[in-house]
Amino acid sequence: MRWKGSLMIDKIFRPKILNRPRIDKMLSQMLEVSVFFISASMGYGKSTAVKNFLRKKNEIQTIWFDNPDEDIDSTWRWIKFCNSIKVANPNLGQKLSAYGVPKNNTDLYTIIETIQNAIRQKTVMIIDDWYDAENIYVNYLIKAIALEEIPNLHIVIISRNKPSNQYIELELKQKCLVMWQDDISYTFEETVDFFKLNGIRLNDEEKEKVYEYTAGWTSATYLSLIQYYNEKTFDNIPQATELIKLAVYDKLDESTKQILLKLAPIDKFTLEQAIYVTENQCSRDVIRALSSNNCFIRYDTESKIYTLHSILRSALIEEALLNSDIIKINNLCGEWYYEKHHDMEAIEYYYKANNFDRVMDIMERNTLVSLTNVWDRIMKPVIEMLSMEQKVNRPVAYLIYIVFYIVYLNIEKGKELLYEFWIIYEMNEDLPYRQQVLGEIAYVETLGIYGDSSKMVQYLKKAYDLLGGRVSRVGENSMPLTFGSPHLLSLFYKSEGSLINDEANLRQFTKYLAKISGGCGEGGDYLVSAEYFFETGDCDKAELFAYKALHKAKLKNQTYIEICALFLLMRISVIKNDASDVKEKYDILTDQYRNFEVPRFFNGTEIALGYIDGITGNLPNMSKWLEDGECPNLQIVFPSRRMKYIVSAFTMLHEKSYIELEVQAEIMLEVYLTKKLIFGILYAYMIDSIAKYKLYGVESAKESLQKAINLAKRDNIVMVFVELSPHIIHVLRELAKEDEFAKVLLPKCERFNDIYQKNYAKSEEIELTPRELEVMKLVDEGYKQTEISNKLHIALITVKKHMASVYYKLDVNNKTVAINLLKQKGIL
Repeated sequence: MRWKGSLMIDKIFRPKILNRPRIDKMLSQMLEVSVFFISASMGYGKSTAVKNFLRKKNEIQTIWFDNPDEDIDSTWRWIKFCNSIKVANPNLGQKLSAYGVPKNNTDLYTIIETIQNAIRQKTVMIIDDWYDAENIYVNYLIKAIALEEIPNLHIVIISRNKPSNQYIELELKQKCLVMWQDDISYTFEETVDFFKLNGIRLNDEEKEKVYEYTAGWTSATYLSLIQYYNEKTFDNIPQATELIKLAVYDKLDESTKQILLKLAPIDKFTLEQAIYVTENQCSRDVIRALSSNNCFIRYDTESKIYTLHSILRSALIEEALLNSDIIKINNLCGEWYYEKHHDMEAIEYYYKANNFDRVMDIMERNTLVSLTNVWDRIMKPVIEMLSMEQKVNRPVAYLIYIVFYIVYLNIEKGKELLYEFWIIYEMNEDLPYRQQVLGEIAYVETLGIYGDSSKMVQYLKKAYDLLGGRVSRVGENSMPLTFGSPHLLSLFYKSEGSLINDEANLRQFTKYLAKISGGCGEGGDYLVSAEYFFETGDCDKAELFAYKALHKAKLKNQTYIEICALFLLMRISVIKNDASDVKEKYDILTDQYRNFEVPRFFNGTEIALGYIDGITGNLPNMSKWLEDGECPNLQIVFPSRRMKYIVSAFTMLHEKSYIELEVQAEIMLEVYLTKKLIFGILYAYMIDSIAKYKLYGVESAKESLQKAINLAKRDNIVMVFVELSPHIIHVLRELAKEDEFAKVLLPKCERFNDIYQKNYAKSEEIELTPRELEVMKLVDEGYKQTEISNKLHIALITVKKHMASVYYKLDVNNKTVAINLLKQKGIL
């Protein structure tokens, strides 16, 4: 029984020990070499692992020598070594004790011969807590034994330090194996299994948290388990922090302590950086020494970066808060990264150092995309602490703040802040850089009306005139013009009959934007023309302009435009039945997705690929593009989320989840009508028509498709119907009997439907029995079930069973859809 606070806990929690087969497998190699060296810091369970392994080997004799911690002379250490041998082999221990400490090569070989003659059984000699500097004479002995390769004798050295060069030399000669700290550390999976073994199932966030905290350190993993068992949280595990202070920090000299305290705030560092931050040239040797001795400092040979174990870092930060100038250290870290142009690292440290001028310096010299991840945590609180006078003194930083406010937080409030700032500059003619700041304000205004192509051109022209040929410091060339949409024109087409005007406005807009921003949107003029030609059915012109857009965007590093151009070229290749070109561009776009280092919600590639998979029926690929990425509540546009509705609908369609598809159409219609996005509304109507056709038949499906046709005809939109033609063709045929635009659409849709059925449709042979076919022919001729029963001289229940069987094979719910499908497949 024990006490915790004022509560009495009846049962002491004794964790079960996890069996780790991979550790036993590594330890089994000790029986294959003369010397087996285990190198890891304290608390990694080195000795326990060896004991547990050897306990299972009854046939093996063990000699265990615990190297004494106290400072004793060589003679006394030799006596203790010999006494350890006496426990297992009294005769050998007595002989070695009588011989005395080896002093020269003759002594060494005499001792080796004595050991060789005395050991007849397979024996493992363990030397625990080994430290080379205190065991020079034994080192020579071990090396000689290893080179001699005494039969049946294997030496295991357990040490907190890294092996000296002589063991590396022996390893190269295959006479020694080294088991490193990383080998014996708990893996992520083992950490999770350890908790599970002890009745605790962690969620994904908890798994990541505990492993990040412990970093595989056995003692910390054990203490974390106990903490979680008692507190149901991993917050503040004082035992682990205290343990590492006692075992590592408190044993260091004062100079080393001061160096570590100054490095505590840094996640990772190079030797050069450590010297800069600590302002101490000795840091190089101290860090190398600590790293070589496994003092919870990890070194990555490729990046040449050192990292402190998370628990050691926690302990050091606690100590540093009491004994160091944390503000100065954070500022030095910021300066280091700032000088190296690693601004996102620098801004983190400047913020911790309350160096807000430097935070704004970084805001002013970086792109909006690169600042995305620090906007809410750092930029927002810093700017909101400033007075209006300070904001006027730093107009670029403040306008960048307003841009993020409009894009992420609240459009109307952001526009109010912008108007307030405009009033100040409009009314005060003596303000420095007044005209240029007014130009920047006009540029930011275009974001507040994003989606209105006509007004955006007006404001951008105003910005261009005010800037007088200067490049904007707020709007730069990596601005995500498409905001994650692979279809630029679709973001601005918001009213019937406006498509050609929107295309013209966007061409003008992207030209002004490129001049103001130093290249943002280059190729966008060709792109919107290509998108217009494609949607209205001219694939040849669309292809020509799409390639122009792609070439220009590549030259100007406008990856957002490249993605849109590649997406359009893939759609064209699908329509033109050029499968090899589809595959080539699909691979290019996939590589683009992997290598484009921007926030996922700005990328747009996964939407493009999901769409192509959708129109070609590539169901296995589609689900991987639907995972939710981290996406803020974008205020001005939300294309990455809204276009996912379409890809999701395609997935439901190919999975034949028609009830779910009908509901999806309702959701899509609500979203797209609210935003007045015509292309989205068209897709919603067509998805609804497809769902209704599959569930209820042609008549129910006609209304929604007719709405889509009515909406599309004024702008002569064709391709959204063509791409979905395999799923709407039967309904379109019915509407073509009475609607002129449907008649125009039908031949284009028929052509692509033939391509789809030949290249993309899954081969589904529907085999009806002769009786099922006979029943369905009579159904098609208009016979009722009772009439079929009488005509074929079979029971009514049998007629129903045959029809149900046909419905099941066709995956439909009613006779109308069944008859249409049977005709479509040439069965009737």
